[in-house]
Amino acid sequence: MNATSFIASLEADILQHPAVQHPFLKRFATGPLTRRQIQVFGLQHYQLVRVFVNYMTNLLPKIPDPDAATLFRVVFDDEFGQHTIFRSHPALYRNFLKALGLEEGSWGRVAPLPEVAAFIENHMALTRDGDFLSGLGAVGPGHEFSIPAMFTDLVAGIRRNTALTDEEIEYFTLHIVEDKEHAVVFNKLISRHVQDEAGQTTLRAGAMRSLAFRKSFWDGLMRVVFEPPVPQQACGGTGGKRNPASP
Repeated sequence: MNATSFIASLEADILQHPAVQHPFLKRFATGPLTRRQIQVFGLQHYQLVRVFVNYMTNLLPKIPDPDAATLFRVVFDDEFGQHTIFRSHPALYRNFLKALGLEEGSWGRVAPLPEVAAFIENHMALTRDGDFLSGLGAVGPGHEFSIPAMFTDLVAGIRRNTALTDEEIEYFTLHIVEDKEHAVVFNKLISRHVQDEAGQTTLRAGAMRSLAFRKSFWDGLMRVVFEPPVPQQACGGTGGKRNPASP
């Protein structure tokens, strides 16, 4: 299989992966959600958002291509907000959390779910300790290609159940656009290293490992968002703001 066919096959498999088609996403997109449920989702998901750039910085020095830093520049620029910290991706996500009525700093006091901690720890290991192709699979196809499909469901649920503005949910809508562009950047690099079966096998394994951890992450959110009642103290308070969602 040539590189172009391999990438197309991998992307088709990713779109059908249980992580991308997870019941949590479908329920979040189509069902009723309270403000507290969206807060609990947001606080846990933020823990992934704030460390993503670490995977990139782990991976970059391991990539043998001399132009890797140039190729990744657009991704880093987007992550860091095009040279202003107020539009970095973590900052945009904190705007979303504040719009949900969460108190300033509550996102730093939340205890990560075991599935959240495992996701972060394993992605740090994948990008720091593993073969660079495995890490490339995890961050490229495993993250950048898969996220627009998953975030489309998240945006549908947030819009259905809240009065948040486009600006307040910009973190999600921006990723639906930007990560498609980032996936193209990653594929330029990937195509050079998947000319043989060994390279294809290693890269696919990294992508699939990432998605397995993503599925576990959604499993954890399914448990705490939908199965038991969500206690008020798990949400970090409302900060006296308006209720943007159903009670």
